[in-house]
Amino acid sequence: MRIAVILSGGGGRRMGGADKGALKLLGERMIDRAAARLTPQVDRILISGPHDYGTGLTALPDLEDGPLGPAAGLWAALKWIEENAPQADGFLTAPADGPFAPDDLFKRLSAQGKCVIAATAGGVHPTFAWWRNDALRAALDAAPKGEGLSLKALAAEIGARRVLFADEKAFLNINTPEDLKRAEDQLRG
Repeated sequence: MRIAVILSGGGGRRMGGADKGALKLLGERMIDRAAARLTPQVDRILISGPHDYGTGLTALPDLEDGPLGPAAGLWAALKWIEENAPQADGFLTAPADGPFAPDDLFKRLSAQGKCVIAATAGGVHPTFAWWRNDALRAALDAAPKGEGLSLKALAAEIGARRVLFADEKAFLNINTPEDLKRAEDQLRG
């Protein structure tokens, strides 16, 4: 089973506390744009966040027994998959505020057989990643409980490979009002 998890549990501090999944990009919510980009690539989409935005997708709030910070969403997804889709050996993540995910993201990242993060000439994009359940379970079990863990640090701990993508714009992450304006210009352009 091909599973994608849309990461939508952040605080949106640089957007004035806005729920970035609910923000609109040229009239369409970012959560809907993210889901539309991933739907042709996977069998099941989950949302790592406190609610489903009325999409009908399964929402996975952070769990008390896992790490804090961005890795908390991976912990909740891993536990859900172990209980509900044990045949899946891993899952893709993409952020709700990354509305231009490549059409071949799942295929290119999952084909490596190991944990993988997307990269471009401009750097790494650890929210766009393939996480193998076994490696992720081992790393998260060993992580200190009650402490924050970034996805970049987690990827380094696991030894995640990087897959290079040529299109830097595909990984635009909308964190600020200026990023939102840039994304709108990109769509119009």
